[in-house]
Amino acid sequence: MNRKKISRSTQPARAKREQKPLPRKYCLLMIVCGLFLAVGFFSAARQHFASIEYSIKNSKLRKQMEDLEADKRRLVLAKEIALSPGEIKRAAKKIGLKEMTPSELALSRISYEPQEKPQLEISEDSTLKQPSVIKTEETKKGEKTVDKKIKEKKKTPEVKDKQEKPKTQIAKK
Repeated sequence: MNRKKISRSTQPARAKREQKPLPRKYCLLMIVCGLFLAVGFFSAARQHFASIEYSIKNSKLRKQMEDLEADKRRLVLAKEIALSPGEIKRAAKKIGLKEMTPSELALSRISYEPQEKPQLEISEDSTLKQPSVIKTEETKKGEKTVDKKIKEKKKTPEVKDKQEKPKTQIAKK
């Protein structure tokens, strides 16, 4: 089992075969596959960074939603407190109103007499007629002011200005 060392020079020369150049189809296929692989890596990277960006936006919106819900709870609580009877009484006292006792309330109901509204007359053939209107002092005053306004519109602006000047002077005194 002794091996003899054979020098390189004595080794048989390997047969060199002729290398054929790579076919064009094979080169094109390798280039297309390489480009497809590179495009795949870039699109995967883009999707990865887009998903990270969306998750950041989502967390910001979630935080904003939590803040808005907290504000809503705070406002609902403030509304409930403001509408409580005790708070309403405090606010009424603050602006100068006083609480009425039941006896004062009964006296105010007795002293208050609502004005009667004119009622419609129904004839025998069950058709509605014009309501009978009773003219009070207030309606007469209203008619007078309407008549004055109509007369003022008919007057010229110069005459109107002359008549208004003394009125404004009286009002200033």
